[in-house]
Parts: sequence; structure tokens; C-alpha cells
Amino acid sequence: MTAQQLAAEASRAVEPFYRLLDAVAEEVLRSRPPRAALTETHFSGLQRLLAGLLAEEHGIWGMGFVAAPSVVEGRERYMAWWQRHNERVARLRLNFDPTSIDVYDYLQMDWYQLAQRGQQRVAYGPYVDYSGSDMYTITATIPVIADGIFLGVAGADLVVGDVERRLIEVLRHTDEDAVVVNTERRVIAANTPRWLVGSRLDTVPTVGETFADVAELPLGTGWCLAIARR
Repeated sequence: MTAQQLAAEASRAVEPFYRLLDAVAEEVLRSRPPRAALTETHFSGLQRLLAGLLAEEHGIWGMGFVAAPSVVEGRERYMAWWQRHNERVARLRLNFDPTSIDVYDYLQMDWYQLAQRGQQRVAYGPYVDYSGSDMYTITATIPVIADGIFLGVAGADLVVGDVERRLIEVLRHTDEDAVVVNTERRVIAANTPRWLVGSRLDTVPTVGETFADVAELPLGTGWCLAIARR
């Protein structure tokens, strides 16, 4: 199979995560009152949705809505985010006090900023989320927009091992060494020990001495799939 064919299959393997984020974004928009300020009380339906999704999809550690400044009335920062701990789902609560030494300023996070700048699908990582889940994760986000106004992002912390497993199942369709890397050249998955998950390639994969075929995943995250030369 060509890199383009494998890239298309790899996209289909990860696409379900973004369909779940679409559902989260739709619930946020549905909860938003037409002629009143958005408050925390409007998110009861979102909480039920997130609890159900986390119970069903074990490829996700946590997920929710992260609001732009002052979108939620009386809140300069606001996260409606739930996490799964074994079989229990609980609300994640972080410190948003800007005067505190351990403030969690999500406005500076790449997964937030890229969506704010208009990227329709963001996949940041893999990285260790020391502030949230303490897990090795990939944070996937999409922008939530109403009437041209950026309200925030719908996001999910993906289990790296689950993403890797889905992609390896695709990479097994070729007998050649193949790898999927993100925009920072970090390895997401490979069908060979030649590349370790999380390691960084020296250069962006291009057709040349090392790689015989390269294609970007249609997923929209900027990931690419490369097949090595024999």
C-alpha cells in the first residue's frame, strides 16, 4: 500500500475521537441560552454527556469544554472537564488564580491557542500532563464557535497507548518500516522498534534517502505517515 492509502486508513482509525468532540461542542452550543449569559448551571446536560462518553470510550482519560475568557458569566477562566479514574468519573478542578504560583493558565497552552487561531483539529503531544491527568497523553481539541465568536474549545486527553494501537493496526498493512509523526516530528506510532513513541525525528519526513513515500493524514492535525526505504 502507498503512504497515501495508509494515511487515509490511519485517519479513519483516529476520526472517532473527533466525532466525540463534535458531540461535546454541539452540546455546549445547545446549552447556550439565546438571550442570556452562559452560566455554569447551563452545563448539566454536558456533564451527563461527558460521564456517558468517558464510561464508553476507554481511549480517553478525560474530556470537556474549556471556555474563552469571560464566556461563562462571572468566570475569567472556566473548565467543564471530567476525568475517568478506574471506573469512576469525577470533575477536574484546577487553580485559575493568576496570582498563585501553581496557576493553570490554559490560555497559554498550544492545544488551546491553535484552536483559537482557527485550526479546526488540534492534536498536541504526546506529553506528560503533570497539571491534569499525570498521564502520558495527546490532547485533542476543536474550536467551539457561535455567531463568529470563539467560545472556547471542546477537548479530550487521549490515551497514547490506545492511539498507538489503532495506528499500528494500520501500519501492519505494509511490510516496510513505517511511522506516523506529529508536527513536532515526534513519533506517534511505528510498526518497528526502529522508532520509539515520543522520540523526535531529526527532520520532517520527506521522500529522499531515508523515506521512499510520505503522505499527510487527511485527519487535519498535521500528522504524516512515512514509509522507509529498504
